[in-house]
Amino acid sequence: MKIKNFAAAAALALCMVGSAIAGPIYTYVGQWQVDQGPDWRTDPLAYTGQQAAALLFGGSAGDYAISTRDNNPLDIDFLAWYSIIGVGGGTAFAQDYMAPNTLRYNDVWNGESPTNSASAYVRDNATGTAYINYAFRVTQLEVPEPGALALFGAGLLGLLAARRRRYADADGGGR
Repeated sequence: MKIKNFAAAAALALCMVGSAIAGPIYTYVGQWQVDQGPDWRTDPLAYTGQQAAALLFGGSAGDYAISTRDNNPLDIDFLAWYSIIGVGGGTAFAQDYMAPNTLRYNDVWNGESPTNSASAYVRDNATGTAYINYAFRVTQLEVPEPGALALFGAGLLGLLAARRRRYADADGGGR
């Protein structure tokens, strides 16, 4: 009978150890067209999609998720529209894309190459409403750790078992 009680207590403790993972919450904060940035001839800084969002809406780049689709959090694609120096139109890259060896928009130019300097906030090749980036602030939920509760419960069960054993030994019942 004691084995059944122990097995039931162990099963209960294992049930309490379930993982509580809370995904991030995305809140739409605004949008911008790539060509709303500074003119490329002024040699502006090259911004990733996330850096441009931080510049425009405050906070740091890591606070944002960017989408090229729309302002619905369920449609976030984690891409941003970029203007690439020397390449016509706009190009979608990862929201944190930065061309190699690039700090300013005019740093790298090798003809019409997709590895030229790129920016998600500059007035150059990506013009018009076809190149809108949508910014979402990312909030992580704080979830209480269920492991601590399970450990506390297991400790209480251990104390209860030790107490019952002590009373059984005192009564002469033994095992």
